[in-house]
Amino acid sequence: MLAVLAYAFRAIMPIILLILVGVLARRTGFLDPVTTRKLNRFNFRFNFMAMMFVNIYGVESIRQMPLRMGLFCIASLSVMVLLSIVLSGILTKERFRRGVLMQSLFRSNYAVIGLAVVTSLVGEEGARLAAFLQLPVVMLFNLASVTALSVFCDYEAQYRLYGEGPLAETGGDAAAAGMQAQASGGVDFRQVLKRIITNPLIQGLLLGFAALLIRELLPAGADGEKIFSLQRDVSWFYSPLQSLARVATPLALIVLGAQLEMSEIRGFKKELIAGVLMRLVLAPALGFSMLFLAVKAGWVQVGPPEIAVLLSIYGSPQAVSSIVMSAEMGGDSHLAGQIVVWSSIFGMWSLFVLIFIMRSIGLL
Repeated sequence: MLAVLAYAFRAIMPIILLILVGVLARRTGFLDPVTTRKLNRFNFRFNFMAMMFVNIYGVESIRQMPLRMGLFCIASLSVMVLLSIVLSGILTKERFRRGVLMQSLFRSNYAVIGLAVVTSLVGEEGARLAAFLQLPVVMLFNLASVTALSVFCDYEAQYRLYGEGPLAETGGDAAAAGMQAQASGGVDFRQVLKRIITNPLIQGLLLGFAALLIRELLPAGADGEKIFSLQRDVSWFYSPLQSLARVATPLALIVLGAQLEMSEIRGFKKELIAGVLMRLVLAPALGFSMLFLAVKAGWVQVGPPEIAVLLSIYGSPQAVSSIVMSAEMGGDSHLAGQIVVWSSIFGMWSLFVLIFIMRSIGLL
């Protein structure tokens, strides 16, 4: 089991070190608050959009999708989304922290840490299953996150507490009356729908899914390969997308480090503790409880590959992209950043405990 702990350490430490690069860049004057906000915005609108497209288009074939397991993942994560609405209302009075806390329960760093953990635990078979399940899981993560942050956005609180957000660009001028009204009043569902449609992550997912469907419909050659693919036939276009996608997570972590202020914790200590516990304790407990019920009812069958994939979906730390989304959509990105940091630090140990438990009862 020391090998498991060593792997968890190797998976988490690159995240911590990149955050420390950002902290050092801030302390030495290379990054200032204005620059980090611009980098955050650029990363959200370009790099993360490219990452979503590449992740979805990288699925080998929709026809090989494990349908039952995919449906179970969607159902179990949807239950967590619904529960997170209730819990977030209990845990915080600040509206713009509710969407952040909701993400803590259902949104993990599956695409970054999870896939590597699965490969380490069960090899190529698990890696293929994890790649197939990226499509439904990543799409649900982002659709639910955009909706939550849109419904519970509060630009006025962003400006009041941190001097950030769209209102900061107008010096707090009430010219953004629409934002202020939405922050203090009811939900404008047309605005929510607009934010979902115009969100770069959702656009990247939808474009990637459309390109994947088109590729699936194309005939195959004598060697079984599709007659056209972006990677092979339009590499001059696809390669820059891959480069942007590779930059997204490292840049987000560096910017997080540049924005990190430990003194902020006093302002949302209760929410931070709750968010970390929801991500590392409550999410895996709920997820595997639903899995065991589904297995007992005969809805799904699981072996080591499925257990490893679900462990990475439910037990990985908070997704890095939740910080960028929160900053851009009227949420508390500072709370989101702290949850990412502390869930990553403690996640090294919680993953070890989860893997130990699963191996002890013969599931891994």
